Amino acid sequence: MISGATSGDRPAHAELTRIFFLELKVVGSTMGSKDELEDLLAFCATTGLRPVIDEVLPLDRAREGFEKLAAGDLFGKIVLTP
Repeated sequence: MISGATSGDRPAHAELTRIFFLELKVVGSTMGSKDELEDLLAFCATTGLRPVIDEVLPLDRAREGFEKLAAGDLFGKIVLTP
């Protein structure tokens, strides 16, 4: 997974041959515009709506979070903290 492309669109280790030979799928998403994010934040502030959080983990335990995601063993978001 590549998160963000603000530093460029050519990651050093994209492994394109692996993507081709394993017939992997790459899906991109901009996650919305700045205006849409501002609207979402205003909506959350007005309604008190918050995302469901399954677990908060320190960054050094990120692997555990990704394993939960891969196993589908969660209900809500996994939050990583510094």
